[in-house]
Amino acid sequence: MYSERAANPNYGKGTHTIDDDGPTIEGEEARVKEWLAGFLARPTVELPRLPTVATEILDLSRRPNARIEELASLLEREPLLAAKVLKLANSSLYGAPVAVATLKQALIRMGLSVVRDVVMEAAMQMTVIRAEGFNDTLEAVRRHSTAVAWVSRFIARNTSIDAENAFLVGLLHDLGVSVGLIAVAEWLKKNKQPQRLRPEHWLAVERLHEQIGAQLLESWKLPPSLVLVVRNHHQLMIGGHPHPSVAIHLVAEHLTANAGWGVTPTVYRTADDLPVVSGVAPVGDHERDLALSAVNLTMRHYEQLAKDTRPVLESLAGQFQKKAA
Repeated sequence: MYSERAANPNYGKGTHTIDDDGPTIEGEEARVKEWLAGFLARPTVELPRLPTVATEILDLSRRPNARIEELASLLEREPLLAAKVLKLANSSLYGAPVAVATLKQALIRMGLSVVRDVVMEAAMQMTVIRAEGFNDTLEAVRRHSTAVAWVSRFIARNTSIDAENAFLVGLLHDLGVSVGLIAVAEWLKKNKQPQRLRPEHWLAVERLHEQIGAQLLESWKLPPSLVLVVRNHHQLMIGGHPHPSVAIHLVAEHLTANAGWGVTPTVYRTADDLPVVSGVAPVGDHERDLALSAVNLTMRHYEQLAKDTRPVLESLAGQFQKKAA
């Protein structure tokens, strides 16, 4: 999961020893974790903000009698968000055969639940999450989360489970990583250290990202059912039983990682650096199989999903390349 980019041209050309009296990765990680654990509670912290209209549309989408006109009226209050929704509605990702010119047309075409997902996807594109020195890794997290969201929707549609939040879980599950990187950047500034992501920094962020992400979603007042899954998205069992939304997420994580959409952070290392270890194990085949079983899917379903989602991931890759150009 780590990108071992040595700053030293002699990296890997020999052996070295580490002074036993020097810093350990456990000690460095503990100091970073202590900072991360209290980061969101600091009054001076500027948290990423979700557009208010996005949370209002989430609330509206949960009402059984919600009308398209109400959605359009909310979106019209946020012209930039409305423009992004219209653009997404006309993109190949949503299979638009004929371009739509108005918000109402776009909303009618997509339906309520898809509109909610499109709004959140557009809102996340607008939400500024940057940290000096870490922007390549933050972009990798954004790419990964978007891919997991789309694949999760495909998986959910192939189950009999009511997993209406599957797309949103995928889109938001690693927000804790992004906010954790912002916190690390602040920690480095406080300690007058170079803005470089070190192994112990990434390890601490990985181990706390579920907690941090859930705290952020709570501050955004998102539904408790969504927060619960984000807080536990690496554990299939919640309350002693396999959670279907987590199961869908784990299958999506496995599939996207195999398709090359995992997160490889840019980690700075020197020739005599601390050892690199991972704080969160990737979803293995056994865990994937347990997750498939939890939502009554088989390996044959998984293989078909891998084929069906390939064009979507290719389209996503094209969208990200356009943004980078």
